[in-house]
Amino acid sequence: MSLPHVEWRYVGSKSFTSATVASALDAIYSLGTTGSYADATSRVQGTNSAWNFTGNIFQSSSITEAVWCTPPGTNLQTILMAGSAINNTTGSAMASPDTPATNNLLVNITKGSGSFNNWTLNPPITGGTTFGYWKAWATSAGVGNAYLWESKECVAVILNTSTGTTFGFIAGAILDPESSDVADAESDGRLYGMATGGTSAISTGFVTNANVFLGAHNTSNNTSHYGVFTPGSSTIITLKSTQSLTITDTTIFRTISGKFVRQTISVSKFNAPYSFMGRLRDITFCTNGKTGQKLLDGAATVGYLLGAGTSTDTQQVMLEHS
Repeated sequence: MSLPHVEWRYVGSKSFTSATVASALDAIYSLGTTGSYADATSRVQGTNSAWNFTGNIFQSSSITEAVWCTPPGTNLQTILMAGSAINNTTGSAMASPDTPATNNLLVNITKGSGSFNNWTLNPPITGGTTFGYWKAWATSAGVGNAYLWESKECVAVILNTSTGTTFGFIAGAILDPESSDVADAESDGRLYGMATGGTSAISTGFVTNANVFLGAHNTSNNTSHYGVFTPGSSTIITLKSTQSLTITDTTIFRTISGKFVRQTISVSKFNAPYSFMGRLRDITFCTNGKTGQKLLDGAATVGYLLGAGTSTDTQQVMLEHS
């Protein structure tokens, strides 16, 4: 039985004018604490799709080193973003194959109820089960804009630099295993984890490349990674999508009337023995467009685009609202 719809919303974008982790985190925190969405509709943290950010920030000598958020409702998880030019994590705080590094934006998820402890330690969030950090951006990529999307159980962040390169992640209860069996799902029927682009830029052709962001886990440090917790455990199952679109699909994947078509993204284990792991939670393949673009069917919001192109049409996935 399928899980409830998560109702993605696009919060908006915010520039970060210093090529530092602190500046990027400040931009994300500013977005997370705003009172309205990009379309000017009201956003109240802790309700509907709006995650709780206010007060969830750690600074050292007035420099931001960590920001975290928790979902609305009763779903128990914490998504933590952290990094510093000076301080660093312990090696055990990282998720394989990434290794500690300063000047990197790191992302982590804790399933279950937890409280912030210290982002440099393992676990950084106490009381839950911690995934470990994967990298999502390096300061060497330069300044740019942060983009934030949120749903009832997942969060997505894109950092698009002034030179046109794109980095980011999706984290939360990202997979619907379509099964409540204890071997397939957590006790709440979900699978929690992350997909990150690493410190390598997300390709403008990521939808048609099976080996990059949202395509497959990579086993080298700094690269794109994709995984979920093993149900009832702290170990990680790495993932790959079971299909990708062709370049032709991404340019003509519309109805006769021009409406965007949605195709479910199914996910399997990256390593043998292979098995179906689930489908991405209301994240679908679609045709080309611009990151942040809002898709309508008449006056009704269908979803929002996420990808590597913010000014020109490039390959995107749709974060479905309805």
